Amino acid sequence: FSGNQRVHGDNCFNIILLGLTGTGKSASGNTILTAGNSNLASGKLFKTQPSSVPITTQCEIKMMEKPFGMPARVVDTPDFFHDQLKNSQAHVEECKRYCQPGRCVVLLVLQLGRFTDEEHGILEKLENELGWRIRESTIILFTHGEDLKGSLDQYIYTNNHLRNIITMCSFRHHVFRNSCKDTKQVKGLLTKIPEYKNIFPKFNSRTFPECLTC
Repeated sequence: FSGNQRVHGDNCFNIILLGLTGTGKSASGNTILTAGNSNLASGKLFKTQPSSVPITTQCEIKMMEKPFGMPARVVDTPDFFHDQLKNSQAHVEECKRYCQPGRCVVLLVLQLGRFTDEEHGILEKLENELGWRIRESTIILFTHGEDLKGSLDQYIYTNNHLRNIITMCSFRHHVFRNSCKDTKQVKGLLTKIPEYKNIFPKFNSRTFPECLTC
């Protein structure tokens, strides 16, 4: 485990990244962390590199530089279902410390154009592991948005399994172009968090600097 140990009784809001290996969880965490602050030191970012084996092998924590009135931590998690992950149940239990109803948003990360058989039913499998209906606090986050041809809705409705996951999450979904430093995409994501105005009371159009371009 790596990061801030204070959990129980603290007032932090948690942004939890869940998904399979290679979907872009860590890169998405970095996209969130660098919104409005593209010069963050590497030590304040998650490690990323192309790989077919897990790079993230434990829960890792980074604090947001712009907490919008409430402290917020970004929690990167390993692929709980990867056969090369050791002590997977211990990592699930660690994740549970942060993934609590009312104190988090879950970002279920899927890569555009790569919805695999393993990801069919992934929401139900994660709920079984974590012990509650995370769908009520989940946003489906698509990565590699620069590869999208046509509209996101068109992409979603071409796959029944994908459409089912979106439906279970009350149609909350978003797309990141992880190679882009445009802060607008992060602002758009945060506004889709249920009750975001209560969670981040100082979040408004002036919170971010003028949006950067790719």
